Amino acid sequence: TTTNYEIQITDFYIGADSLNNTVLLTLPTASTTTNGQTFVIKDEAGNADNNAITVSCSVGGDKIDGENLIILESPFASVQVYCNGTDKYFIT
Repeated sequence: TTTNYEIQITDFYIGADSLNNTVLLTLPTASTTTNGQTFVIKDEAGNADNNAITVSCSVGGDKIDGENLIILESPFASVQVYCNGTDKYFIT
């Protein structure tokens, strides 16, 4: 995606292209996923150092390793997160 995107529970790989602008990726509400569901997010353009890619929770109670969001800001950065199916995402 080259624009902000709401990650779907049917997604697995999410390629983000921040060549021309920042990109906000919003994770599904944790309770709508299954325990162990995984998402892989990749800076495909290699420009996250100029235009960051933000990965955010969709609701305030959900957390990613205790945080509301994470930011990819290195060229070609990637992150893999999995969910407990209730209220938390974890970086692997």
